[in-house]
This record gives sequence, structure tokens and C-alpha cells, in this order.
Amino acid sequence: MEILSALDAATDEFGRRLARVDEASWSLSTPCADWDVHYLVAHVVGGNRFANAVLGGMPASDAIAQVMSSSQLEPDAMTAWTTTSATQTAAFRAVTSLDSRVDHPLGKITGREFLEFRVFDITVHAWDLARSIGADDRLAPDLVDTVLDIVQDGPSGMGFGIVALDNASQIAPAQARLLALTGRESI
Repeated sequence: MEILSALDAATDEFGRRLARVDEASWSLSTPCADWDVHYLVAHVVGGNRFANAVLGGMPASDAIAQVMSSSQLEPDAMTAWTTTSATQTAAFRAVTSLDSRVDHPLGKITGREFLEFRVFDITVHAWDLARSIGADDRLAPDLVDTVLDIVQDGPSGMGFGIVALDNASQIAPAQARLLALTGRESI
């Protein structure tokens, strides 16, 4: 799957799960230690805002400060999600060369690497959100294959200290391998 199409697919996967979140769901726990659904969704929306700022030329440290100083889900989570997602997609599509470098907390990385991080983050957290709210957690197989390649080719722990589970067997289905490599139990 082409990487910009993967961003569209990941955005769709997360948005479909977010549309099912009701008032009682916000405080549910997630597969991410110490995160509830509200924090998880705010993290992904904040990631969109961070990407928009960095792709607009803002230094990563300033973009983080800007994101961290504001509420991510106001006036409502779905509006925040759709607005920031659309802006992020447009910003990545406007990049003249995905080989150009952007500022990131991991250092200067290519636009392609940054895009791969966003596809990875949104996809894995779509699964987390589905698992948290009891929704269907099966992800689109072609998206899973793309994100699995990103994880296998990316830096150890995706550069963020993610610890793979010991059961990341090469004979397991792709989604089970992806989840194991990202520290998630698929059962």
C-alpha cells in the first residue's frame, strides 16, 4: 500500500472506532499502560496537531509546547479528530519531497519517516481504541501489512521504547505479529 493511502486507511480505522465512543467510554482503560480512552484519543489528535505544526515549519520543541498547552478534544472529540486529520493529510500531500528533512523529537528525519510514524501511531491506536470500547479490532489487512513493514524496518521500539512481546512469531497472522512487535497481546 502506498504510504499516503496508508495514512487515509489509518485515519479511517481510527475514526470509525472514535465514532463509537460514548460518554461512558472516556474513562475506560486501554492497552496503553496508565492511559484511559480520553488520554488515548487526545494523544492521537495531539499527534495530528504536532504533525501539522512541524510540517508547517515549526521546530519540534515549539510544536510540542503548543500541543501540550491546549486541550486536544475541544469542542468535541469527533470534530477535533476530523479537522486535524484532514489538515494533516493535506499537509503531508503538500510536501514536495518526502525525502526532505523535518524536525522531530528523534532528530532530523525525512518526511517519509515522519509519515510512517504517523501511520504507525494512528493504526496501532485504532486497535487500542477498538479493544478498549469492545469494538471490532480487526484492522484492514493491507494496512496491517504496511504498518508491519514500517515496524520491522524502523528503529528499535520505533524510537519510543516500545518493547516487543516474546511471541512475535513469523508464522503468526500479520496483525498478531504487528501487535506483538508493538507490545500488545492480541488475545
